Amino acid sequence: MANTPAARGGRHSLWIRPIAWLWAKRALIAGVVGVALLAMTLYVLWAIKDLPDPSQNVLAAGDVIVLDRNGKLIEDWSSAGHYHVTLTMKEMGPYAPKAVLAAEDRNFYSHGAVDPAATTRAAWVDLTSHGLNEGGSTITQQLVKIQLLTPQKSFTRKIQEMTLAIALEQRYSKDQILTMYLNRVYFGHGAYGIGAAAKTYFNKDAKDLTPAEAAFLAGLIQAPTAYDPAVHYDLAHDRMVYVLHGMVAIGAIRADDAAKAANQDLKADMHIQASARQSQAPHFVDHVLADLEKLFGSAAVQQGGIVVRTTLDLNVQKVAQDAVTNGVHDLGPFNVNNAALLAASPKDGAVLAWVGSADYGNDSIGGQFDVVLSKRQPGSSFKPYVYEAALRDHKITWATVLHDSLTNFNGYTPHDFDNGGMGNIKASTAILYSRNIPAVQVAQMEGISNVIDLAHAMGVKSQLAPYLSTAIGASDVTLYEHVQGYQTFANMGQHIDLRVINEVDDSSGHAVFKYENPTTSQVLTPAEAFLMNDVLKNYQNTWHFGWNRQMASKTGTSDNGKGGIPDSWIMAYNPDLVSGVWVGNTAPNGGGGLIRAYGENVGLTIMKRFVNGLPANMRDWYARPAGVVQGCGGDSQDPFLQGACNQPTPSSPTASPSASSTPSPSVLPSVLPSILPSPSSTPSAAPSPPPSASPKPSPT
Repeated sequence: MANTPAARGGRHSLWIRPIAWLWAKRALIAGVVGVALLAMTLYVLWAIKDLPDPSQNVLAAGDVIVLDRNGKLIEDWSSAGHYHVTLTMKEMGPYAPKAVLAAEDRNFYSHGAVDPAATTRAAWVDLTSHGLNEGGSTITQQLVKIQLLTPQKSFTRKIQEMTLAIALEQRYSKDQILTMYLNRVYFGHGAYGIGAAAKTYFNKDAKDLTPAEAAFLAGLIQAPTAYDPAVHYDLAHDRMVYVLHGMVAIGAIRADDAAKAANQDLKADMHIQASARQSQAPHFVDHVLADLEKLFGSAAVQQGGIVVRTTLDLNVQKVAQDAVTNGVHDLGPFNVNNAALLAASPKDGAVLAWVGSADYGNDSIGGQFDVVLSKRQPGSSFKPYVYEAALRDHKITWATVLHDSLTNFNGYTPHDFDNGGMGNIKASTAILYSRNIPAVQVAQMEGISNVIDLAHAMGVKSQLAPYLSTAIGASDVTLYEHVQGYQTFANMGQHIDLRVINEVDDSSGHAVFKYENPTTSQVLTPAEAFLMNDVLKNYQNTWHFGWNRQMASKTGTSDNGKGGIPDSWIMAYNPDLVSGVWVGNTAPNGGGGLIRAYGENVGLTIMKRFVNGLPANMRDWYARPAGVVQGCGGDSQDPFLQGACNQPTPSSPTASPSASSTPSPSVLPSVLPSILPSPSSTPSAAPSPPPSASPKPSPT
């Protein structure tokens, strides 16, 4: 039946009908196509009229307006702070153009406005990663992005970009396009174009750049903030090596010259000149710009014309900056010349204050280096992760008796400031006195790998060495991630990522990004978190900090292994705010010296100024959650998980005391050790240890 003539005719007519319909509508279809082509042509002609004339100076980027959470101006990243030098291709020298080609578009002269292979590769990566993550743009496309288009990532925008790039290559030669790009692209630190970059970073003309210097500058283009050599020199150097290999690949230099250039120490030759920058939070803005680069690519910063609504609170920022400035002066006799402070809202992760150094414009301390993002040893401020892991896993309670006497832990013998011990003390006393040996004992009981796992889950992302010394802060962390970890305590066990951006608007006021639906995880139960919060509330009174509101807090002091102090910290939080302060001694190019200030000194100076200057409404405290009982047996003060009161007191079978212990103190100290400055006086030039006649807490 299916092969009959009638059936074949019916099937044939099914194909004829659409063709007949299209033919009948040919005039309408032709009109629609014509209008579409005309609209595209007019759009291209309208868009390219704003492209720069290669015979004229290239205009600098538009403003990036950075606002705080209340709409107040933090910084106008405008042309007033930009440095721009227009050069011809010949004036750029033999290496700079080749280095940029090697870094950004090695086949620039052999493909058209669009590189099909690179575009296909980028599309495949975006498709498989379910996002817009891969590049693939030619230099022509990049020039279009930084000159014409809005900072957003979409497939529609990609079509616009390719269309305009084709039109641009029909209007200008490859040399003209490359010259415009080299005069327009952003290299960081306010330098637009290779001429400005050569002066800003190396104080020389572009034509005099060495292969290493040219490759170094070209490597910055991809992400000028993320590769900022003032902060991330190693990343910038690695990128330089990549560019040098590219220069060999395109025949710009020989392989032996590239190897020699890769070993050239540019850090000593680099003298970054500060631009005429006016900002109320420069390190914070730098971090915002880095986030913009991640969200939209570096073109977002290069083109400008956007408004960034951030999480910062300029009122809190001013309190933080004043606390750091005045506190560093207070601690000057202790050889402290630099400090950093980070504060955030624990409930939503919004950063409220960010002071990356004591003075951004002070080259003698390396002021442009952001210590908030620098890895340092946290000292005893790491101990809450240790005790929390053991409390959560029911290895200890706050009433567990720990042995604070010189002990050998399988070859590792930790010491305290006083080189002695306080005898048998309960766990809550050990953390308030910040004793090292009990903390190591708890870490051994819990297992250091479990401690590390908890710290990572709470927000400490740096690699932590699986050794007992990590329990007392021997592994490096950043202030940013340390505040993130304490955020989990402050938010009753719920982890929320810290953030700096609420919304990004383009030049027309359209929101191209909004912060929504934060990722959260319940790392600790409210009852488990409360165990730490309720005990650490006593820390400020133990050390007589003189704060005007209740905070939970913990100090930290690092050790260089020879008794010297490189870093001192204090962390403090309540339900409204989580904050951290670092102090130290720094010098240009990452150097620095030792200090004589302990974490307690920081609590009495910088953190005291900050806490006491906070808005009056930031003084909430925690209600006791279900699952927690107050007091157990002879311990009437400390919190306990329900059912944990009658647990047997565990011991550490492998820890062998090597010295007799002293009696346990019956009360917390009422007199501070003399190393601590009084709130109303200038600290003495050198710390002295507390008297050995009676047990006192060792500052850590």
